[in-house]
Amino acid sequence: MKKISLVLFFLVLVCSVSAQVNTRHFVLAGRIDLSEDRFVDAIRNFNTAIYSQPDHFEAYFLRGVAKFSLGDFQGAIEDFTTTLRIHPLYTRAYHYRGIANDRISNYHNALADFNKALEIDPYNADLHVASGATKMHLNRFESAIEDYNLALMIDPTMSYAYLNRGLAKRFLEKPELALEDMNKAVYYDYFDSDAWIRRGMIRYELNDSTGAMSDFNQALILDDKNPLVYFQRALVHLKMGDTLKALDDYERVNILDQRNALTYYNRALIYSLRGELEQAKVLYDEVVKINPQNVYAYFNRGVVNFQMKKFPEAEDDFSAAIGLFPDFAGAWVNRSIIKKERGDSKGSYADYQKAMSIIGAVNNNTGNPDSVFAMYADSSFFNKIIELESDFVSGNVKSNRIQFQDVDIQPFPNFIVSTSFPRKKVQEQANRKGIYIDYSLMPINQLIASGEEMGYVLNSYLSDSLNGLIANVLQKMDSNAVLQNQLVLAKLYGAVSQQIIGNYRNADAIYGSLVSNPEIGKVALFNRAALRYDLEELVLSDVQYNSAITISRQNMSIGQAVDEINEPDYSKVLAEMNNLIKASPNNAFAYYNRANVLLHQKEFHRSIDDYSEAIRLEPLLAEAYYNRALTLLFLSETGLACTDLSKAGELGINESYAVIRKYCGKQ
Repeated sequence: MKKISLVLFFLVLVCSVSAQVNTRHFVLAGRIDLSEDRFVDAIRNFNTAIYSQPDHFEAYFLRGVAKFSLGDFQGAIEDFTTTLRIHPLYTRAYHYRGIANDRISNYHNALADFNKALEIDPYNADLHVASGATKMHLNRFESAIEDYNLALMIDPTMSYAYLNRGLAKRFLEKPELALEDMNKAVYYDYFDSDAWIRRGMIRYELNDSTGAMSDFNQALILDDKNPLVYFQRALVHLKMGDTLKALDDYERVNILDQRNALTYYNRALIYSLRGELEQAKVLYDEVVKINPQNVYAYFNRGVVNFQMKKFPEAEDDFSAAIGLFPDFAGAWVNRSIIKKERGDSKGSYADYQKAMSIIGAVNNNTGNPDSVFAMYADSSFFNKIIELESDFVSGNVKSNRIQFQDVDIQPFPNFIVSTSFPRKKVQEQANRKGIYIDYSLMPINQLIASGEEMGYVLNSYLSDSLNGLIANVLQKMDSNAVLQNQLVLAKLYGAVSQQIIGNYRNADAIYGSLVSNPEIGKVALFNRAALRYDLEELVLSDVQYNSAITISRQNMSIGQAVDEINEPDYSKVLAEMNNLIKASPNNAFAYYNRANVLLHQKEFHRSIDDYSEAIRLEPLLAEAYYNRALTLLFLSETGLACTDLSKAGELGINESYAVIRKYCGKQ
């Protein structure tokens, strides 16, 4: 179905003379960012406008458009709702909130929004199309066609109304009538590649391979970076018996969309049928890597491994398939054969008996082996183990959208107190927050005579490219402090400098001499706790490589085996952080750092409590929202997690949008 996209609507507002110049500037800058698909930058500008003028409905509305474009549909809904609270008759906010509700499968709410918008603007053809699209998602195809008919009465040249009406007719098994509408969609918008694709798909279903091929070729002339076209054209090649061209088109899909597991799967099937087993196995490996719960990938890879006489790997694959779907009789049969080949007669017989009991039970009930699958048909778990990722993301169209980039989904590390001088340099390397000048550091910053500031800096920013710069600044601050006879401050700067360049023991010793100081003791305690956490994190590598650097060769063979290494002991670190929080009960960053320790100790609920307290004390602490979201995801609290991810993205954590795309779509 043709997706209904949010189209930026530039408002002409009559602003009073007293309106704040800053607000107007940032709204304009955000609108420019939106028009150039710089959605994260747009959100940042709209945040500033909203901060300046909290009742500026346009800023909320446009920020909702930016969030929608990044796949943050729940966040967009919240912004559109705020827009309507300020401006209850703003039709586009209802319209766009309806589309966002549709995207997260809240179809009732979507239709309610469209109906409300149509009460205000009944002659808006786009609203009728949007309403029809949602009804199609509810399989109400006849009612959807009525909506499209109304849209076409208002605008008889609306190509995507014909396109969607054609799709509705196709679902009603009226392909010839559907084709008539597709012809009109192409006629009224010759340059819409989607219309050519959909007409090609209808022609393919009507066994018009030549017509379908022609349509797909035309779609590629208009958009040669759309993986869906290559995928559909591959199907035509297969129908026409040209497997080599089909493989070529499938390969193009995976070049453009490297996470398209369905295409890897189809390629593997073809190579397997051609007897090219090594290539098939490599492709099934990719499927399993992307969708590790897909039962068919394990089963088919098991068959390929069996054909290659890799019996242990084949047995593992069939076992994995059984683990995912215990009623998979075929997997039991195949594992029985493998066990027989490997000389395990008893295990082979047990597996065969299990397969026969499954088949017998099914046949006694219905006589149809497919009924085993039917028992799981309404199970979201079963859907999960058979679906293959295949959203056909265009590498060209979506390349500048952060939500389509691969990210390593890991929680953000701890903060330390350091100079905040390289803020601009840091933001050039990573467009996110990570540096905070908090009121809790005001006493120490008032002592600094050099004009620099200390701030809470995310540990990951202290990279090789930055720590030299920071160390140089700290050394200058150290020298200035000595000249000003601020010897305690000089020691603190030295400790921070030693910490960021990796001289942990030196830094620890200096912090130890400072923790009782009434002016900077809390800062020293904060950094020492973070430092000792880092030392515990390094314990594995420290033990693993303890024989790599040595003076005496006699010690080269006495290293501890990797499998004997104990997990890091965070108890002392936790005690240090507890003492810090007792001394600084209103320090949000202390709670954040302790939450990270608790997370590594698998104390998930306690870590959530600490992230929540950090957010209460510092409502703009983006990393706390993000880390709490990841913890909630681990606990399967997806709804709460997605709310946190939306807030983290709004506050500048770009990685949030990739996680939202993966976990916060339709449930």
